[in-house]
Order: sequence, then C-alpha cells, then structure tokens
Amino acid sequence: MRGKRRPPDASADSLTALLDAFAHGDLGAAAGCFSADATYREPCRSALAGREVIAAHFARFAASGIAWTFTVDEVITNGTRACVVYRFSASGGEGEPRRERAGCAVVRIDERGEIAEWREYEG
Repeated sequence: MRGKRRPPDASADSLTALLDAFAHGDLGAAAGCFSADATYREPCRSALAGREVIAAHFARFAASGIAWTFTVDEVITNGTRACVVYRFSASGGEGEPRRERAGCAVVRIDERGEIAEWREYEG
C-alpha cells in the first residue's frame, strides 16, 4: 500500500482495520469496522444503512465466489474524515474478462472511532 498506511488520528484505527480486512479479503472483519448505524454507498447503487445490512451485503458478495482484489493507492486523512484512493478488480466469471475500476471513498469516523460512513466514487 502506498501513501499513508496508518492514519495519524488514533480514532481512525477502524479505517486501518477496514482497509487491512479488504486487502486480505476478510469481509466479515470489514463489516465489524462499521458502526451500528453506519451508511455504506457504492457508485450507482442505493445506500445501505446499518452494520447488519452492510454485513449481509458483504456476506452475499463473499458467497458469490467471485475472485477479487482491493488495492489502496493512497489514504488522505483530516481528523475524523478520510479519502481512500483505491483500485478494485474482480473476475468476470463465466468466461468474462476480469474487470477493474479505480475510485475513491470518502470516509467519516464517528466519536467512538468506528466507520460511520463509506461513500464511493468511481474515477
């Protein structure tokens, strides 16, 4: 991972844990980094509200068997906010080519140090 790997603000430890979980393909651990009332938004999709809903979304994706990677290029932090610049790659399945997209996510950390919001933008 290039850029700042560990955000300097101690309240952002959950962001580091989330990015490590994504990097290792551990979507269960990733879901645990979100607050109970967190919001998760992917581009062109409806927002998901709540850790349980986010965990169920991640579990469905994990169960799909699609091979994927999540690579962080840079993390820019400012207190309880961060921007994560990343690349996501997934196998197409059924003979389709591998797909890769670059994007960034704006992240907000709550007062408990948990991820309160993850909002992705394609770029």
